[in-house]
Amino acid sequence: MHQKGFDVLLESCRAFPKNIGVYIIGGEPTEEYIRLKKEMDLTNVHFINFKSKDELIKYYKASDLFVLPTRGDVWGLVINEAMAHGLPVITTDQCVAGIELIKNDENGFIIPVNDSGMLKRRIVEILENEQNAEKMSRENLKKIKGYTIEKMAVKHINIFKSIVNKG
Repeated sequence: MHQKGFDVLLESCRAFPKNIGVYIIGGEPTEEYIRLKKEMDLTNVHFINFKSKDELIKYYKASDLFVLPTRGDVWGLVINEAMAHGLPVITTDQCVAGIELIKNDENGFIIPVNDSGMLKRRIVEILENEQNAEKMSRENLKKIKGYTIEKMAVKHINIFKSIVNKG
């Protein structure tokens, strides 16, 4: 969980009103995260175990935005999933999917890794500007259509063909 940067997310949540729920989904929280949640009095933060794909859909649909404050991700497929559900996305400059798919203020934000202050500002910016959040949502739904498994397979095949032809 440390690699995912959830401690950065917890730090950014300190000043949020208690009516803003934060759901960290995907496994048992570490002792450190339980301690941080308690020390920071983050009663609006909830740790949720792994969920099936069908169960996850309910969380995506109930969400206003998606945050992945990762310290490093080879791709970060959850970015694709969040976009496919029309969520504005905030992730770090260490998430390859984010770098490839997210354009600042167009469909979300890329923030520096470990920057809880910037993360907080970007979350608030999305939550407080409903028109911009809706624009980001529409942009993500439109953009992610180009990232189907079939289209990605064709792109990979073309890359492999170009490598073979050069060799």
